[in-house]
Amino acid sequence: MVSSVDRVGVVVRTKDRPGFVARALTSIAAQSYRGWRICLVNDGGDEAALDAALGDFVRPPAFRSGSVVRLDLPASVGRAEAFNRGLHALDTEFVCCLDDDDTWDAHFLDELLAFFDRTLPLAPDLGGVAALVTAIREDIVVEDGVETIRALGEEGLPHAFGRKDFFVDPVAYTTYRHDLYPVQWMLRRDAVIEAGGFPPDFNVMEDRAFMTIFLQSRRLAVLDKKLAFHHRRVRRTDDTQRSVTLNTLDNPSYDWRLFSDLAKVGLNTPRAETGDATASPVATAALVRAAAASVVRELNDETSALWHKLDGTRSGIEARLSRLETALQGGAGGHEVDIQAEERLWSLWPAVGSSPIGYTLGAGTPFLDRFALSMAETPAGLLFHADPGTQRAILQIPDTRDWTALEMSLEGWLGAKADPTLSGIRADLIVSDLQGCLFETALSVETRDRLGRRSHAFSDGHVHACQPGGAVQVTRYFDASAVGPAASAKLSIALPRQARNFRLMIHDLVISRLP
Repeated sequence: MVSSVDRVGVVVRTKDRPGFVARALTSIAAQSYRGWRICLVNDGGDEAALDAALGDFVRPPAFRSGSVVRLDLPASVGRAEAFNRGLHALDTEFVCCLDDDDTWDAHFLDELLAFFDRTLPLAPDLGGVAALVTAIREDIVVEDGVETIRALGEEGLPHAFGRKDFFVDPVAYTTYRHDLYPVQWMLRRDAVIEAGGFPPDFNVMEDRAFMTIFLQSRRLAVLDKKLAFHHRRVRRTDDTQRSVTLNTLDNPSYDWRLFSDLAKVGLNTPRAETGDATASPVATAALVRAAAASVVRELNDETSALWHKLDGTRSGIEARLSRLETALQGGAGGHEVDIQAEERLWSLWPAVGSSPIGYTLGAGTPFLDRFALSMAETPAGLLFHADPGTQRAILQIPDTRDWTALEMSLEGWLGAKADPTLSGIRADLIVSDLQGCLFETALSVETRDRLGRRSHAFSDGHVHACQPGGAVQVTRYFDASAVGPAASAKLSIALPRQARNFRLMIHDLVISRLP
């Protein structure tokens, strides 16, 4: 039974991301404050997939009976309206918005409730509170055929997310000098309803449009503690955003004029409440807010124009650098493997996605589904970046030492779990190097004896030469009979030994079936 003293309602929006929503619900279940309720809004997603992901997850003891309400919408109503449906389905004092891919510290609710109760006597118009946020980079990797979310470390945030103001300044917020994610705040539910909830006309940035309206009449206090976690994938095929910093600039559906108009309040002179010519303090305050809102609108228009100019300048610089890099490489960026689509088993650029990606690596840490670096330890500055626009995947290694190899798992094609219809595979690799280098490719096979002890063997090794400033295409053929049915196989690209600040540039990599 739901407690009558439950103060906090949590709206969790999700659509066809069952793996993420289970993590979000786990974050709520782990809260030290237990007086919460959840409204899980499935915005037109596959109900069966969500059922399978949750299973017995939302049953006691993790969740009290009645503490979770689920709304399965037959068709998607959009992010804004999905939140509003959850908002009205709850009857708690406060409401939070925890999207399915975000999480909280275990003391998030406890800390914010105590902070609100301490602050309210000092600010009767307090509409809510918020905590500071940490951005987490993560990737989805496949391990033994199962998709796993792997954290890659923290990602830097703009200064606007780390301001030390006690109360959020409406002008600073509207002009992007102060910023918040929904995962950070806990607001009075009646105040959110009074502000109209999330504007349904906004397909993106709906929380920002809402907060602009909310701050016109309510204060929002910020606790100086990082208790919220905003998770961001390094590969998002459905997301054209390049970075946290520029996420508002890159979305083509974002309308700056509509957003700035949300800050505008009518400037009609308020009438006196008693017929007296002098307006009451309440009416005067409304006039001041209206005047300030008009100033805010002008500031926002000016700021947005400046941001667009900066973004255009940045894009121009990126294009120039790309052209310069292509010239230095002798045009290597245009190379790609010529293999028919129906013959391909795996290709590099579909695995990368439509947007550039980049992150730090660790020795033995899987990335891009099938890759890992084989080396004794992880040196500082081990970096990877891939740009589908220029078809360059760059691996930067500060020191290759005695042994460093880029290894690609061939699971499903050779050895254990191999497709029995495959007689073998063909691997086509195109690489370039400004300085020129020698490297080796080989088939790496791992086997286990009856005691479970592992052993590695390299076979069919070939040495290749990449000329300075040029590109080389390597084609390797591996027969299925070369790998035992219980073994696991990898394509090993052994890099030059004792190389400092080595950069391996891959333009294409395709695995295809042997005819």
